[in-house]
Amino acid sequence: MRIQLDASHPRLDRFLSESLPQVPRNKWDDWIREGRVTLNGAVPSKGGVKLKIGDVIETELPDMTPPARHLVAETIDLPTLFEDAQLWIVDKPSGLVAHPGPGHSGGTVVNALLGRLKAAATTLAVDSTQDSDETEEEEAPRGWPGLVHRLDRYTSGCLCLTKTAEAQASLQAQFRERGVEKRYLAMVRHSPKLPQLGSLLIDAPIARHRVDRMRMTIAASGRPSLTRIRIVSRTPSVALVECELLTGRTHQIRAHLQHLRAPLLGDGLYGGPMRWQDTDKQPLELPHPFLHAWKLAVDHPISGGRISVEAPIPEEFREIAARLGLALPE
Repeated sequence: MRIQLDASHPRLDRFLSESLPQVPRNKWDDWIREGRVTLNGAVPSKGGVKLKIGDVIETELPDMTPPARHLVAETIDLPTLFEDAQLWIVDKPSGLVAHPGPGHSGGTVVNALLGRLKAAATTLAVDSTQDSDETEEEEAPRGWPGLVHRLDRYTSGCLCLTKTAEAQASLQAQFRERGVEKRYLAMVRHSPKLPQLGSLLIDAPIARHRVDRMRMTIAASGRPSLTRIRIVSRTPSVALVECELLTGRTHQIRAHLQHLRAPLLGDGLYGGPMRWQDTDKQPLELPHPFLHAWKLAVDHPISGGRISVEAPIPEEFREIAARLGLALPE
């Protein structure tokens, strides 16, 4: 779609929602934030940019078909850390995608959840009401059943799924109110900015990068973001750190570690090395970011009791750590 303005307008997002009312404004907010709208050939920095006569807007119309309508229940065996009638907390393997998207029409965690519920003859409600301004760390887009948060494709570990609408509402509230405990293990390039003793609280707001819309960056105009970092083990060149998320923003750990000049090993998007040398000076390939969602604690949506789980450290993660001379936690 290409629109050339014949009048000025105070806001890009408002103009789009008024011109095409069949698409909700929060969907346009997402579309602009993801870099899918261009203004005079460039990606705008925000939805509130002012429009003037002669401006040219180009975009594809968002697909408003609820994603759940296209989902297929699949039998996919995932390691279970906790399960009852309300929750299923899994140990997501590295490489598995949380929900369908470009290049991944199936074989995802959501497909696995639907397959499990189909076997249990359970009906899963789909919540599509969540406001985009309330999104948490790597949270799933609205309309994906059962997902209250998500992990990047190559991040392994604890992922909480809900089986009922009541459980979904409870977990979403816990994420918004910072009631969920999330601890990750990350292998990083060593940096003098990492804490020498104890822990370090990173208080640095995060926003989407103005040019590279795939990345997040530290910006004064961003949303408040807090991560507590603790060294588990280190060598002169690399370190294993524990990251506790006190807020939840997209790519929060990756952006904060880059801010400390200690990017994740294998994270080329944030400046992390894709190759290294092991302790025997042999070349070591780092094909993806080495980040593991190690521990997760939530309140049960019905009983209110605290549920704490720990995902075993994957074998690939262990092998790389061993070759780098990094000791893993007990």
